[in-house]
Amino acid sequence: MPDDGLERLRKRLYKKGERFEGRFEEPELPYRRENVRTEWPTDQKKSEELIAAAVKFQEPTKMKAIIISVSVFVLAVAILAAVYLFGGFGLISSRNIELAIFGPAEAAGGELVRWEVLVRNQNKVKLETAELVFRYPKGFRPAGKSSGVLLTEHRTLGEIQPEGTSRETFSAFAFGPLDFEGELEAALEYRTSGSNAIFEKTERSLIKISRSPVGVSIKIPEELNVGREINFDVKVVSNAADVIKDIAVDLIYPPGFTFKDSFPKPSEGQNRWQLGDLLPGQERSVKISGIFEGGEMEERNIEALAGFVEDKSFNVYGSASVAITLRRLFIDLEAAVNSQESETLAVRSGDRLNVELKWKNNLSEILKNATLEVELSGEAVDEKSISADRGFYRGFDKKIIWTPSSLKELQILEPGSEGRASFSFQLYDALKLPREKMKNPQITLKGRIYPADAGPGVAGVDVSGNFEISLKLETILRLSVRGFYFSSLFPGSGPLPPRVGQETVYSVSWSLANISSDISALTVRAALPPYLRWKGETRPADEDIIFDAAKSEIVWKADKLKAGVGVNEPAKEVMFKIGFIPSVDQVGSSPVLLFDISAEGRDDFTGNTVRAAEPSLTIDLLRFDPGLKLGDEKVKP
Repeated sequence: MPDDGLERLRKRLYKKGERFEGRFEEPELPYRRENVRTEWPTDQKKSEELIAAAVKFQEPTKMKAIIISVSVFVLAVAILAAVYLFGGFGLISSRNIELAIFGPAEAAGGELVRWEVLVRNQNKVKLETAELVFRYPKGFRPAGKSSGVLLTEHRTLGEIQPEGTSRETFSAFAFGPLDFEGELEAALEYRTSGSNAIFEKTERSLIKISRSPVGVSIKIPEELNVGREINFDVKVVSNAADVIKDIAVDLIYPPGFTFKDSFPKPSEGQNRWQLGDLLPGQERSVKISGIFEGGEMEERNIEALAGFVEDKSFNVYGSASVAITLRRLFIDLEAAVNSQESETLAVRSGDRLNVELKWKNNLSEILKNATLEVELSGEAVDEKSISADRGFYRGFDKKIIWTPSSLKELQILEPGSEGRASFSFQLYDALKLPREKMKNPQITLKGRIYPADAGPGVAGVDVSGNFEISLKLETILRLSVRGFYFSSLFPGSGPLPPRVGQETVYSVSWSLANISSDISALTVRAALPPYLRWKGETRPADEDIIFDAAKSEIVWKADKLKAGVGVNEPAKEVMFKIGFIPSVDQVGSSPVLLFDISAEGRDDFTGNTVRAAEPSLTIDLLRFDPGLKLGDEKVKP
């Protein structure tokens, strides 16, 4: 019987301890043309040669068949093993493990969301070293953790017995733009008895943002004049139940817009502002000024985005977009107050304001006999101080009038021609206003130019030009600094007059007054000379007063100061103690106790920074403390 190689290989496969030393290599089969006889040779020797050649030719083919058979066999064994283990026919099957995520399908932005993950082992054997991995949607913030944390959370479950269950709760604040759909995933990793292999089963779910965590709005007129500087506001307000970290605002300007200024200043370029953290319900705003250019009745869109910056990409939480229409006036009429051109300006009470008017005929028609008028309204205007160059003030309707007879440039307005006029007036001091008019006082200037005779091409069309300017009176911040030794509330101590090498403790009071509008982010500070000591005693105890040793500076974070404090109600005041130890070179002098004394805050009405300053305070406190006598203001040996 011939030696059957395939049969031998089959026996070796099932022989215990059998080893295969090397891999079979498929031989090369070079092509060679053969001349085949048409008759079978009768010569016995020739017949044997042909048979041997045929057997030699078939050997590679047989070897290939062996390799294919072995591969099919191994693949079949692997498939049967997988079916056995995972198809539900063995002791352990992933199909017999229930993994489910229970949670809401929608959530409002900034809302705290909770999910429950259920694991049930329905196999007949236990799961070993089980671990649950939960992945939150992008942008969500796991509860109790700071921003920037990883969005993957691991929970160790240990062993899960047959028919045993495990429940885990996960929670996070939902952040993302409106209608954002975030994917969350639960993955169970486990081992089986006697195996080092790690198996995994996963489950996924979706959650949709039904409301933006940040509300965004843009306050701007629907129609704007081309070439005029315009002010508009962008506001963001938190709808979240938790702090929104590092909120930023991006503006997308339309073509033809020129950025002029903003409050606060942009943090990047001319269209990005970092506004810091946003508390629940808190509102922040950005005030922007700029000029729009374009054709008559052209539409433009401004878009504002609120979110956070991560890895140089902007992640949007909320957005707003408004459409505006550009209008090119037939007659341009502009006004500059103290050389400033803007629709909203901050001015100081008691100032004198100079207003320059300028007009231009944009039509191709001649306009004749124009009238120019400006209406002034507001309690802070001192009508007696109004002075108009070649114009007249009409008291009953509070208007300044220029006519063709008083101003010859108004008689004929050639196409493209320009003209000018001016007036000035004084503002009352805010303290002289009635109490009911003292809060957030402002003045409005409304100007209009209109011809009596329009050209035939614009007959029946309103070709008048106009402007409106709001002048907001900046509040007056007042700071008062006093020093005491004899005080019933906060008495001093030590020798008086001060003696060389001995400590004399003085009390210092800071008082704040605010006239007409609320002030925020108010801080008072003063520098302490090196021969002075901070005693750490303050009054009232709940006020935020600190000593910055690195700068040798006393800082009072007064924060909010309402309008009328120190005017209609008592001033806001703090007191603290400092210790003075004089040296020999100071004998006979009145050394400084505090210097560089100043207060600074933000006027919430105008948006401007308001400041107040006081001169240095010395030990010469006779004008403040009636208990002191002459000589107590000088250092003694």
